[in-house]
Amino acid sequence: MTALIELRDVVKEFRSDPPVRPLDGVSLAVQPGQLVAVTGVSGKGKSTLLNVMGGLLRCDQGTVRFKGRDMGELRVEELDALHRRGIGFVFQTPSLFQALTARENLVLAARMAGKAKGQGAQQTMRFFHEENAVDAALALLGLADRADHLPAELSVGQRRRLVLVRALLANHDVLLADEPTNDLDDAWSEAVFDLFRSFVSSGERAVVMVTHDLSYARKADRVYVLDDGVLWEEAAGVAAEPVRPVESVLSGEGAAAAVAASKGDATPGETDAE
Repeated sequence: MTALIELRDVVKEFRSDPPVRPLDGVSLAVQPGQLVAVTGVSGKGKSTLLNVMGGLLRCDQGTVRFKGRDMGELRVEELDALHRRGIGFVFQTPSLFQALTARENLVLAARMAGKAKGQGAQQTMRFFHEENAVDAALALLGLADRADHLPAELSVGQRRRLVLVRALLANHDVLLADEPTNDLDDAWSEAVFDLFRSFVSSGERAVVMVTHDLSYARKADRVYVLDDGVLWEEAAGVAAEPVRPVESVLSGEGAAAAVAASKGDATPGETDAE
């Protein structure tokens, strides 16, 4: 099976005094259907690793491949196309279109994903076509009553949840998430982890998340620790119960249930950082 993303003997060095080498011979293969966690102390290169994996930074030595293709050989326009279709990001600082409401941010993501993936993918991702799809996505992360608010009118935690669901709706092959549960309480952190698990359950996509929360990291399929430029693997846990693909969560009965739950007491507590 061809890995979605494969790093082989990757070195990344920043030319300072003294030089800093956050990645020193790193090798890693991310397979379809995997939820991968990378942990380690702050300032040791985890964000650099995600940026190299996603083609935002070039490595100094080694190779980074996406679906077997060397990303170091891609032209700028090819990298742009890859980021529209293949690799998505959730950065530490939530970034949204400030002039668009929460709902409009999600509608734009779904439309752009449909154009990038083509009609075949649109048929597979049925929730793009459902009337209440975006509202269901908002409800899943407790944002139904904030659908018509601008990002500036949302709390930090609410903006983070909106960025996360936008990234899932964009339907990339690989999602790279940098500290995705920052600013979220335990209940919402659990909900986000469950959505990541659903996202990869089709067996075609993958998530790589950087996190300091070992309780979630150890529930991933693969767990890596990055320390002094070296990446090594820890034993990982197993999903506790079967999960539905995110398409079914955001379509049909799943969508209706999400909207209904948002009107009751079924959502986690609203204790995000303000």
